Amino acid sequence: MAILDLAFVTKTLVEVVKRAIAASPAAPAQAVKVTSLPPDMLSEDNSIGLYLYHFVEEAAHKNQPWRGRPDKPIRFSPMGLNLHYVVSAHSEAQDNEGPYREQLLMGLTAKALHDYPIIDDDTTVGGVKVVPTGMLGDENKIRIALRHVAPNEAVSYWTAGSKPLRLSSYYEVSVVLLEPEEPTQASGRVLTYAIDTFVGGLPRLLGSRSRVTFTIPGETSARAIDVQPAQPAIGDAFTLIGSGLGGGSIELLVRGPNAPDARPVGASWGVSAFGDEVSAAVQDDIDGAPSVPGTYAASLRMTRTTALANGGTHTDVVLSNETPFQIVPAVTSVGAPDAAGVFLVTGKIFQDPALNASSVRASIGATALVQGTFGALATGEFAVSSPTVIQMRLPTGGASGQSLPVRVVIEGCESPPAWVVVP
Repeated sequence: MAILDLAFVTKTLVEVVKRAIAASPAAPAQAVKVTSLPPDMLSEDNSIGLYLYHFVEEAAHKNQPWRGRPDKPIRFSPMGLNLHYVVSAHSEAQDNEGPYREQLLMGLTAKALHDYPIIDDDTTVGGVKVVPTGMLGDENKIRIALRHVAPNEAVSYWTAGSKPLRLSSYYEVSVVLLEPEEPTQASGRVLTYAIDTFVGGLPRLLGSRSRVTFTIPGETSARAIDVQPAQPAIGDAFTLIGSGLGGGSIELLVRGPNAPDARPVGASWGVSAFGDEVSAAVQDDIDGAPSVPGTYAASLRMTRTTALANGGTHTDVVLSNETPFQIVPAVTSVGAPDAAGVFLVTGKIFQDPALNASSVRASIGATALVQGTFGALATGEFAVSSPTVIQMRLPTGGASGQSLPVRVVIEGCESPPAWVVVP
């Protein structure tokens, strides 16, 4: 079905023309030689050249997996080529006889390629099979078509050379399949088969959502807003929204700063499904690694078991797409500042080997704090002392009794709203 030596195609065309001219009653009395030489190298009397000067990839076969090899890399599939030939004739006869002879040879060649537009293993010309032995048995089939080249374009083929313009015709041969590599491994034989029904469709995630609850100083009722994508802190719940999320057991996988590969979060996250929503609560660790603040990708691995017609069961394990969410720093309490304006912010996780210390930022009100030394902070500085404690010192300018928002940002993820009261 494919070849590697393009010369087989050229030899086939040469044989077709040679046998057709030999069997034609209009053939000249002189012997005719059919070659694969380019026009400028034809020097023998009564010679015809079929020269392969160009080829291009066939668009319809581009990067198509070969039948029987759908899961193999592209190098195991054949490459479809369209071959372009220039045909010319040459005669050493004197005076007008030379061009007349060349025109006769060109006419005989055009008729031969017209009469045999499709060539396969069984094609015979003058009672002789024209396909080379190396191509036989692979069901190769080549198609020959005369290209309609405009006269001004035909002239351009010759203007760059040193030879004068010569009568020529141009043919396209398609589709020639270039032989691919042979697979060294094969899949096992299929001994049984069945038609299974996959109930519920494939799982697909459309987004994530979480709720942030806070109480603004001076108000007695808490406010709550939903954010998308989800921005839960450790201990907060969040929801994955999608379709096809029912009908089997569900496992939540996350990938992020401390989990470069998607890994299951574990039973402590309390993953549960209801309709097309899956809920969970962020815990201190992800499969043994701390749940550090950052941007994560969540996906679902679903296992569904269905009953077969033969009384058995079949288990499918499918993986959904990923959807983003953030784990933000948790601020559980903001201490009262002392006389110097120093206070502690407790929460998690503020410090971890997976976190870049320079990525931790803090601000009070509109003032961005500068990292300092724990226990010796200057005005408007902060220091991370442990994974659960940050020490801050108020900046100047706050009025006594004023509530200023406290913000902790790690890896671009901001903690839920919290406030400190200026003493």
